[in-house]
Amino acid sequence: MSEANAKNTPAKNVPTPKPEITIPDDSSSYALAERAVWHLLEKLGQDLVVIDLRGRSDVCDFYVICTGKSGIQVSALAKHVHTMLASTGHKPHGLEGMTAGRWALLDFFDVVVHIFSGDKREYYNLERLWGDAPQLELAPAHFNSTEVAARHSDLNFTLPVGDSELAS
Repeated sequence: MSEANAKNTPAKNVPTPKPEITIPDDSSSYALAERAVWHLLEKLGQDLVVIDLRGRSDVCDFYVICTGKSGIQVSALAKHVHTMLASTGHKPHGLEGMTAGRWALLDFFDVVVHIFSGDKREYYNLERLWGDAPQLELAPAHFNSTEVAARHSDLNFTLPVGDSELAS
């Protein structure tokens, strides 16, 4: 093979580098995950994490993970996020555990919301399972940003008063 042909022949078995993915971003699936987080915060969901599964899973783009303080709160969080997302046209593909109070799963195609009781979250430990994926912990202060407000101009980012954690 001539030197000119060797330069134009692609190398075999050389992996194509994956594009660098950073969150937050302007994708519609991230905006849906962010919206789900906000609605979970409205009902005082705890330890909210978004896991970016793009390029790692064919199931969805993002997991949203949340902990409820009790079985009643797990169910209330699941019902609230379902109601709020459905009111904006995001109908779930599947719902599981909405009333059991241990683990609720809401599948919105690109985003899957997991709401756990504390012991179930520790047992399943999805953050460890997807430890190689980018993860973003979202606290109430995240929603003070002008970029977030621009993505969600229809939302009013105020939370219930009385929780000292929310003031920061």
